[in-house]
Amino acid sequence: MSITSTGILYPILGCLLLSEEKQRALAQLHAINSRGKADNYAEDTADYATSKWFQFTMVTKRLMVQLWRSPDYVWNKIILHVFAALFSGFTFWKISDGTFALQLRLFAIFNFIFVAPGCINQMQPLFLHNRDIFEAREKKSKIYHWLAFIGAQTVSEIPYLTLCATLYFLYWYFTAGFPTTPSISGHMYLQMIFYEFLYTSIGQGIAAYAPNEHFAAVLNPVLIGAGLVSFCGVVVPYSQMQPFWRDWLYYLDPFTYLVGGLLGEVLWDVQVRCEPEELVRFAAPLGQTCGEYMATFLAEKPGYLVDGNATVCEFCRYETGADYARTFNLKERYYFWRDTGITALFCISSYATVFLMMKLRSKKTKSARSE
Repeated sequence: MSITSTGILYPILGCLLLSEEKQRALAQLHAINSRGKADNYAEDTADYATSKWFQFTMVTKRLMVQLWRSPDYVWNKIILHVFAALFSGFTFWKISDGTFALQLRLFAIFNFIFVAPGCINQMQPLFLHNRDIFEAREKKSKIYHWLAFIGAQTVSEIPYLTLCATLYFLYWYFTAGFPTTPSISGHMYLQMIFYEFLYTSIGQGIAAYAPNEHFAAVLNPVLIGAGLVSFCGVVVPYSQMQPFWRDWLYYLDPFTYLVGGLLGEVLWDVQVRCEPEELVRFAAPLGQTCGEYMATFLAEKPGYLVDGNATVCEFCRYETGADYARTFNLKERYYFWRDTGITALFCISSYATVFLMMKLRSKKTKSARSE
């Protein structure tokens, strides 16, 4: 069918050309064209459909559900802390105030450090499993960024770490007979929570870059056992440490400040009362009492005499727990809170290291794909 001057369609075409609908349509097209020329529409070049914050919240919720649905993982972590706390608490039951008891306080605290290897070895396979799934699926399909993945991995563990620190504290602290003063016990509890964060972030940092769980399991004892534990001033006291290690590695070791924040509070105010077998006995020179004979020594060194007027001296090498604490380079009371603050900074830096290790791994995988 064609349109001619004499055809029946000519009146219809004329009506359409002169109609208001045509004018409105043309006006709308002109408005759209003018608006398109005037505005500078930015091209959406984002790799991901949602913001990183939205990705982080969604992945965190997913990992929280995953942990809730993994009772073996959660209960193993809790049971490890409870049994370790009960074992340590009843082993060091109601520690006394003797000289040897000062060492028992140290060992009771030092035992707490060794919850880390078991928890790290349990945590890393789950972390590596989630990381491998992320790299094979979510990362390639641009579902969410690696920052959201690492952030969610760290945050999802926090409630369980806090619970484990709380249970260990309750089953261990009072059983061992440590001070119940709120300022002391509260400080100890805070430092224990920081330690849960510290060893978890160290383990996650290793797992973030490790190619597999076997490599991570080999690296754990090297870093924690041969490195952090050996140079914190407990295995080898600060005064007996080789100068090369003492001058730098001792101060770089986060466990140095962990032990300082825990040990100082339970030692400093202890009034030492030596047991009979712990006393050093010797005779004073003729014509002198023990107090007169030992006056110069006691003015410079710690310790006390059982009876200064006696002629057969009984000497205790420590008068207060502060004397023993100073052998661990804890020279002043404020060192405890200082060490707790430094421990918190190490927690932050360790979590930052987890992100750094994952970033380095992401660059490594990109380079491998480009080659």
